[in-house]
Amino acid sequence: MEGEIWMLHRVAEERSEPKEQRELEVTPQWLESEINAYKQKGYRFVSLDDLPRRGPWVVVTFDDGYHDNYTLAYPLLKRLGVPFTIYVTTALIDNQMEAWWYPGQALGMSRDELRTLAAEPLCTLGAHTVSHPQLDTLSREQQLAEIEQSKRQLEEMIGRPVKHFSFPHGAHNSDTLDICNELKINTTVKSWGGPLRRGEWPDPLPRIDKQQP
Repeated sequence: MEGEIWMLHRVAEERSEPKEQRELEVTPQWLESEINAYKQKGYRFVSLDDLPRRGPWVVVTFDDGYHDNYTLAYPLLKRLGVPFTIYVTTALIDNQMEAWWYPGQALGMSRDELRTLAAEPLCTLGAHTVSHPQLDTLSREQQLAEIEQSKRQLEEMIGRPVKHFSFPHGAHNSDTLDICNELKINTTVKSWGGPLRRGEWPDPLPRIDKQQP
């Protein structure tokens, strides 16, 4: 085994009751224990921008851009010295769009929080579309709009290039990959696939859905 890319979403002091929401949440205590357990096994925690060719290593990623990524995950990971990536659904910033999987809740981070993270050396920011659609159900033109606009909007918010992209729901097709290549996106990730093994370097990269029991 060479490495693992963890997929996380929210960090919450108290997890939600509905299963669909609870599965997207981990507590800070659980996340810290997982990180420490992997460190004890000899894993290095590395940045998505600096993926090593030899392991064992872990990349920590979060999808969507929740406020608690800033208030809970960021202080924890900074204290532990762990690099991390947040893939941002740009319409969630400043809660321009409601996360329909959390109805009635304003959960997105603010632009100021996003800019603070952009200045943090441990943090890498990637795009995650504008409105979180299932890309493989869209036409090529619709996919291009979602991907290109999210990349451009995020770059305008943080003032630096965006080189990484995560597929909402893990859904993609050949058009999705072609568009990402045309936009010079360095890495793409899906939401399944397990660990990377020696000699493998696929596109898109696989991830492990890191769920707290």
